[in-house]
Amino acid sequence: MGLLYYLGAWIGVHYVALDSGIVVLWPPNSVLLAALLVQPRSRWWSLFLVVLAAEIAADISVFSLFHALLFGAINIAECVLAASLIRWFLDRSLDWSEPKDLSLFLVTVFLIASPLAALGGASIYSFLLERDTPFLTLWRLWWVGDATGLIILTPFLHMILSSGLLKQVVNSNWHVRMELVAAWIAGLLVCYLIFVFDLSSENYLALSPLAVAVVPAWVAVRFGPLAGFPLATAVALFVALATASGVGPFVSEKQDLSALFAQEFIIVFTVLLLYVAAFVDQNRRKSGELKKALVRVQHLNQALEERVRQRTQELFDANQQLQTLALTDELTGIPNRRRMRVLGEEEARRSERSGRPFSVMLMDIDHFKRVNDQYGHAVGDECLKAFVRAIAPSLRSIDRFGRWGGEEFMIIVPDSDHVDLLMLSEKVLECVREVIIAFDDQRVGMTVSIGVAEWHHATFDKLVSEADDALYRAKSKGRDRVEINLRGLRVTE
Repeated sequence: MGLLYYLGAWIGVHYVALDSGIVVLWPPNSVLLAALLVQPRSRWWSLFLVVLAAEIAADISVFSLFHALLFGAINIAECVLAASLIRWFLDRSLDWSEPKDLSLFLVTVFLIASPLAALGGASIYSFLLERDTPFLTLWRLWWVGDATGLIILTPFLHMILSSGLLKQVVNSNWHVRMELVAAWIAGLLVCYLIFVFDLSSENYLALSPLAVAVVPAWVAVRFGPLAGFPLATAVALFVALATASGVGPFVSEKQDLSALFAQEFIIVFTVLLLYVAAFVDQNRRKSGELKKALVRVQHLNQALEERVRQRTQELFDANQQLQTLALTDELTGIPNRRRMRVLGEEEARRSERSGRPFSVMLMDIDHFKRVNDQYGHAVGDECLKAFVRAIAPSLRSIDRFGRWGGEEFMIIVPDSDHVDLLMLSEKVLECVREVIIAFDDQRVGMTVSIGVAEWHHATFDKLVSEADDALYRAKSKGRDRVEINLRGLRVTE
């Protein structure tokens, strides 16, 4: 661990840093972050001590001991913050083939941990080392450099530490290993042609630097993330090393621009490859799971076919029971909105054929929300059940009573005239007024507002809308009353 961290810091200082001291990417933090994501929290302190020692060994030739300790503390804090957030949001190990896990990693590293750590690093350079570079410039360079190193190296190192990457490569078929070797040769050759041989210049071919992404993307799609990420890491490091050496399409007269161009390319290339590999692997896994599920279903179907004749009646009874449950309100035991709509549409068709009228009564318990808010939903439920018990005995056998939704109820009244509707409405109002819900030392009474609409060759939905309008008028006129739309005409009672 300490040797890897020291090696990463040494590479960052000597090989991926420009002449001005700007680092294209900072590798060592990825070593610590990958270890923190794998190791239990009880072993973190030993990792911190090793990292501090490696940081001092890497920085002591350039910085004082005090500054090296500060840099080490900032790097540790950055990795601890990133690892803690990732492990807090996930109750399992980070899975690079899951797009959601990948998004969490990128947001945590690029938008939270690295920019916060960059504040500390820029402060050391500005206030302790008294560099002339503006604070925001130092902050940006630290932020993007750290984030670039974490993004391109952490997935690869985490896979090695937690997924047995080397073991999978060793245990793979020889033709798979040959394909991977050929892909590595082709990928690095493309990098050499574009970044060293300068094949992207106007003197040769106008190749985009994105050509280096073709081979890693193919490997990730062909063999999965575990095979694609190492090659992507190698390509990203090649780009950083070439730019730091002053070759390649990202080299500019201003070295901070050279670093920025290379960093942006590396981040975009790596992130796109990570997501492509993750989505392809996810789809491949889901396809495999679907195939397995289909096989299981086929076996189950074969077994079920042998028992169909014996279970026909049992399945029929179960379906009948399910249909009843689907059309019944669970709380009150009366038909629900779906069932009432079916009954209403059937009644409308019957009336259209026979010319015999029917009516819709829409009822809403007054101030029901106040009951729920003041006494609780348990009391509210008891009120709804008591409301149903009070009204049900007042109805004819041909009337259809159901719950329309919430505290709204509906009665479909076939073969009724104006007098019948008035009598039924007044009876309902009186029955509801007599309802008293007693609990603890309190008593709750109820009233209801009613809107009635009579069929006049309209659709059931139109009739419900007219009843709802009448109900609204009843509410606005003081509640505990009925308003009737008689064959499309408004009648107030």
